[in-house]
Amino acid sequence: MRRIALAAGLMTMLLAGCGVGIQSHATSIPSRAIPAELLSPRDSPAPSASQPASTSTIYLVRNGVLVAVHRPASETSTLSALLRSLLQGPTDAETQSGLVTAINTNPILNRVTFSGSVANIDLASTFGDIRGQEQILATAQVVMTAVGYPGIDAVQISLDGVAADVPLTDGTLVSQPLVRSDYSQLLLPPRPESSAASGAAPSPAASSP
Repeated sequence: MRRIALAAGLMTMLLAGCGVGIQSHATSIPSRAIPAELLSPRDSPAPSASQPASTSTIYLVRNGVLVAVHRPASETSTLSALLRSLLQGPTDAETQSGLVTAINTNPILNRVTFSGSVANIDLASTFGDIRGQEQILATAQVVMTAVGYPGIDAVQISLDGVAADVPLTDGTLVSQPLVRSDYSQLLLPPRPESSAASGAAPSPAASSP
């Protein structure tokens, strides 16, 4: 109603400007004479929530540490799709840059289910064929990739439906859900800004006995 009254006032001003006398009483204006946007105003779009990221993150390995690598979000919209992208290993370009995977060459993702914020990831038993430090890195790749997915805080790994004993960074075998802090020490450390800016090598004095 306020917009119609405003339209009436504008019409009155226009008529006055054209030399038409102003009436002393209100008169109705035909709806066809009122701009459509005043009769049916559009609601302003609601503020957008945080926009979905354009990429998802998997973790590969370089020189014994985990390196975050991006994958198109359009191809990794579910946790299962993200894990399959991880299991496919590095691309040719990533391999040329020194990235590898500790996960064996024939990994199979059986299924992914959820218990609240815990992702239950069931892999083929061949995942258990990995040994030593490679097994630690392979487990870390799966866990760190999964907990980076929205809504996932922990990961329970099973092999062909049986809860698996997997190693922590110190080699201790556990079967409980795993979280980011269990493997965060394997992440590639951030490059110091001062070193990145100067590119300077350590001074000889620092390395001399």
